[in-house]
Amino acid sequence: MDFKVGIYEDLDYPTYDSIPAWRSHDLTSISRCPYSWKNKVFNNSPALLEGRVQHSVFLELDKFDEEYAIEPAVDKRTKVGKAEYEDWKTTVGDRTPVKQDLVDVCMERRDVLAEHIPKPEHRCELTLCWEWHGYPCKGKLDWHTGTDIWDLKTCRDASPRGFKSAVNNFLYFQQAAYYLTGCRAVGLPTEKFYFLAVEKMHPYPFGVFTLSEEAIEYGNAKNEQALALGLRCRETGIYRPYNMSETIEFDVNDLY
Repeated sequence: MDFKVGIYEDLDYPTYDSIPAWRSHDLTSISRCPYSWKNKVFNNSPALLEGRVQHSVFLELDKFDEEYAIEPAVDKRTKVGKAEYEDWKTTVGDRTPVKQDLVDVCMERRDVLAEHIPKPEHRCELTLCWEWHGYPCKGKLDWHTGTDIWDLKTCRDASPRGFKSAVNNFLYFQQAAYYLTGCRAVGLPTEKFYFLAVEKMHPYPFGVFTLSEEAIEYGNAKNEQALALGLRCRETGIYRPYNMSETIEFDVNDLY
């Protein structure tokens, strides 16, 4: 899909992915390590697949069967089981195969988060395309209530202390600032960015978090730095690991 400024409903992920534009993940990757950003490889890791399935179950359950196909519970080591599995594969088409156990876990988390399930009037999986400093940008919101952005995160620890650590480690403050910038650019009224964090393990404790205006301003500043660094890397062809240009010496006070 070609880049064009606007708001798009119901774009599937392959179509969204094909839009030639900067994304939040680019900026956070550059902030962490320009070298890794240049050599990034996206694959269907178990963690990535679980995240995609969880979002589908929580945000667009009615469309789940269009994107995923649940694998049959057969023993592929046997001749009969292998034949049944091969027959099932002919029905999959372009859908992504998933195991029933994974879907069950995602549904259990959905039940725990029932009070936060998007309302019919909320807009889910909304794609934004905008220009920032003359460069094309894109973002895919989990859901927009009409006044706020909500983002679903699975995590190891949904306590205030635990999720604060995740916000810092995964640079979620940059993501929030980036999406708020996009909403303003396309004229989508937005006041706050909320994280709905749910733990991966049973009984799936969860919490709701947001960021202060100062934290969002800090995220904006870091995004500005990341964009400038990414452009400089592309211009010079130099992508330094962790942006280090010299040997780092640790003092005794740096040690545990």
